[in-house]
Amino acid sequence: MRLGRDFTNLLEYEYLSREDREAFLAGKLTVSDMDATVQIKVKADVTRQCQVAAETGLQHVELDGGIPNPYLSFSKDDIRKARAAAEKYDITLSMHLPYTFVSAATCGFQEEDRQAAVAYLKRYLDVAADLGCKFTVMHPGQIPFYQAVGRYLEISNQALLATLTELGGHSDKRNMPLHMENNTFWDGRLYTAAECLPIFEAIRKRGVNIKFCFDLAHEFTGYKTLDEIPEHPEELYHSVPDELYMGIQIGDFIPEGRLFHPPMHKLLGRLKRGHLVEMFRIFQKKGVEYVVIESAVRERDDLIQAFELQAEEARFMRGVFDEALSKGTASPQ
Repeated sequence: MRLGRDFTNLLEYEYLSREDREAFLAGKLTVSDMDATVQIKVKADVTRQCQVAAETGLQHVELDGGIPNPYLSFSKDDIRKARAAAEKYDITLSMHLPYTFVSAATCGFQEEDRQAAVAYLKRYLDVAADLGCKFTVMHPGQIPFYQAVGRYLEISNQALLATLTELGGHSDKRNMPLHMENNTFWDGRLYTAAECLPIFEAIRKRGVNIKFCFDLAHEFTGYKTLDEIPEHPEELYHSVPDELYMGIQIGDFIPEGRLFHPPMHKLLGRLKRGHLVEMFRIFQKKGVEYVVIESAVRERDDLIQAFELQAEEARFMRGVFDEALSKGTASPQ
């Protein structure tokens, strides 16, 4: 089992120009402004991501294909350099595919829209395969809340099955398993494991090998307060059949304030150390191969000290891993 992360916004401060850095320090440039300014540069620098992962004791990097991203414009030289960096630092790669704008139509009612989304995502799958990614992750698309009911929902699920059949087959040809991740509550559909599992049952009956990247934090978005979340939410991982596991993302969510992915080691959300230890034990039993930490920060000081913050988080998570798998199991490899 390899432990890694998606860097989200954790590297962005170091990519600011001197002028923008001064503006950020003075409070004249917001966190979202910084994100809009340097996000593409950060995502394009796969070498730096691999370097930081290795320096903080991790073994895997999830490339963030959230919009905007640079990956469809990668040259052959860009791909060669990225692969060389991953090999140099002994880092495996995966890619989280886009899930907004065009990609949201993967479950849409208009067939022309769905076909456009599939063709678009196939281009990302090809880039991911060229980069040597071990797997990819996609979301199941979005529909308006007022259509996420009844017959409309049935039609949408059939569209999604058609999409998964095409994209799953395309991925299999590149020996790179495709994962579907559950949505959030606000996407209108498929945000719980219970909602998603029938989709996996149906697609696997078609002979298509799709894995489930079950994001527990996304299921948390259906709750209004931390107190409403079950005492042992990690037990939900047991509901997913072993054969659907390969790569998994872990993060937390605080319903109050809709705070996504607070740093894991700060234990600000529902997941405490005991929950995390049990999660890793479940992952071992289920045959999970890759665990991706998803965390992001929103405070100015945290972004300035982001390297130290993620190094501390990585040490904490490796300690959790070692405690969970201490019986005859070594650290993440």
